[in-house]
Amino acid sequence: MIYITTRQKEYQEKQITWLDIINGVDYDENLGTRGSAGTITRVYKETPEDYIRKINVPYMIDVLKSFNENHSNLFEANRKSLYRHFYIAKKKGGLRPIDQPCDELQLALLELKDILAEKLGILHHTAAFAYVTGRSTAQSAYKHQANKSNWYLKTDFSGFFPNTTIDFAMEMMSKIFPASEICKVEEGKAELRKALSLGFLNGGLPQGTKLSPWLTNAIMIPLDHELFNYFAHKRMVYTRYADDICISCVQRFNPKETVKQMEDVLKKYGAPWQIKPEKTQFLTNKASTSNWILGCNLNKDNNITVGWENKKLFKTMTTNIIMDYKHGNTWPIEDVQHYRGLMSYYMMIEKEYFTKLVKHFEEKFHVKMDDVFKASMSA
Repeated sequence: MIYITTRQKEYQEKQITWLDIINGVDYDENLGTRGSAGTITRVYKETPEDYIRKINVPYMIDVLKSFNENHSNLFEANRKSLYRHFYIAKKKGGLRPIDQPCDELQLALLELKDILAEKLGILHHTAAFAYVTGRSTAQSAYKHQANKSNWYLKTDFSGFFPNTTIDFAMEMMSKIFPASEICKVEEGKAELRKALSLGFLNGGLPQGTKLSPWLTNAIMIPLDHELFNYFAHKRMVYTRYADDICISCVQRFNPKETVKQMEDVLKKYGAPWQIKPEKTQFLTNKASTSNWILGCNLNKDNNITVGWENKKLFKTMTTNIIMDYKHGNTWPIEDVQHYRGLMSYYMMIEKEYFTKLVKHFEEKFHVKMDDVFKASMSA
């Protein structure tokens, strides 16, 4: 089977139907516009001639060959010596291993990502929301909100990056157009495998490069498409944010059957991941407990919020940064950037509430937040 993914330009002026949703059309009812990063994936037994005529396979192979030749020194170097290994704390406890490539390798992997994404035109499935320009955790939550879902199953894959192998990546690439056509040529398949191998470390994908997250979105297209369509036919919504999966429906559904379906699809494609039972949750937003989707709270009234605790903390932070400013004590740039990042994210989720809140603080303390930020940046 060949999976051909294209952007949604042809749907810009067309009223969406449930059939469109099943076929992968991305539509944010909450926003009133189609997501700019939405795609449509179609499946064929063989690549249609119309698509083959649109690409130049020898040129694509030459591009990959040139890339491999230009970075021969990186291929020859000891791979581990090209990385700095360290850990960062996870929000919910524990440590996350990070492998940060040296500048030369990072630039090479960025170049490879651009080749695959721009020159080859490999996209992502419309169900993918992580590492996609123009998409966010909030937009993932909007999908479930627009469906007016009441029941949610949330889970994730184990070892999403480190368990992804070059063999699995190549197997999926052979199904994804136009990489599928490159893989039909022995030289092309060899050059593509060699190029991708530069992004692997210790048999898996390292967390810390720009290629790893892009590549997981690409190789997930066949699995995303099958899961998306299966659940769409049941009037259920499937979204994926990296290894975090959320499936929802208006009506209560069977969580065990849902997990079984995901496990069957993983097995069908020989995916190197498993569903984490300890991370699997089945809940309803009609209960008193909070229903969090990737940092967004979808409450019983089907409204997306940041949660009252986050609002309380933001109010405290806003008071502190303003009072320090008025007393001539500017915050470190890193803290200001963190605060502004929170403000931007919260306004994206609850624009009206936080716009009014910031205006209230400005009027109460007779300051402009822009002046507060400028003072810290120029200190």
